[in-house]
Amino acid sequence: MKMEWTIIQDTREKKPLKFPANLKVLNDNFPPPKQRMVTVRLHTLQEKLEAGDYLLQGYEGNTIIERKGSLREIAKNCLNEKDRTRFVKALKKLSEACEHPILMLEGTPLQMERPSKHVPNPGVAIDALMRLIREYNVELMLLPGTTYSHRRACAIWVARLLIAGAVTNGKI
Repeated sequence: MKMEWTIIQDTREKKPLKFPANLKVLNDNFPPPKQRMVTVRLHTLQEKLEAGDYLLQGYEGNTIIERKGSLREIAKNCLNEKDRTRFVKALKKLSEACEHPILMLEGTPLQMERPSKHVPNPGVAIDALMRLIREYNVELMLLPGTTYSHRRACAIWVARLLIAGAVTNGKI
C-alpha cells in the first residue's frame, strides 16, 4: 500500500473540493479477517486536465471524476443545444480517457427531483442525463454538497474512490 497519494485537480474547477491531509484507508496487504487501516498522506496538485476534474497521479488512465454542482447545471448541460454539444464532447473525452469514468453530481435524489424556478421539470433533465451517461458508459455518483461538511465528505469519498481504483487495478 502506498503511503502518499497525489490528487490532481483541474485548474478550471470553480468550487474545488478540499481534501484532508491524512486519510485512514483499508490496507489490502492484510486479507480478511485481519484487515487493517493505514493512514495515508494526500497531496493536491492543480493542473489543466484534458478530461474530468479529479484523477490520481500515476493512475491517469484508471479513474477520472467529472464534478457537476447541481441539477441546474445538469439541466443546462443536457437541455441547452450549445451546452449539450459541449457536455457530450466532455463525456466522450472522459469515457475515452480512462477505464472508469465517473460523473459526480452534488445533490441527493430528493433534491434532484424537486422543481425549481430554473428547472421546472427536473425529470426531463434527469432523463436526458441518464441517457447520456448510459450512451458514454459513465458511472453516476450522487453526493450532497450544499454545506462545508458535505463538501468535505465529498472530497473524502472522491479520494477513497480514486485510491480504490488504483488498488484494485493491481498496480500497487
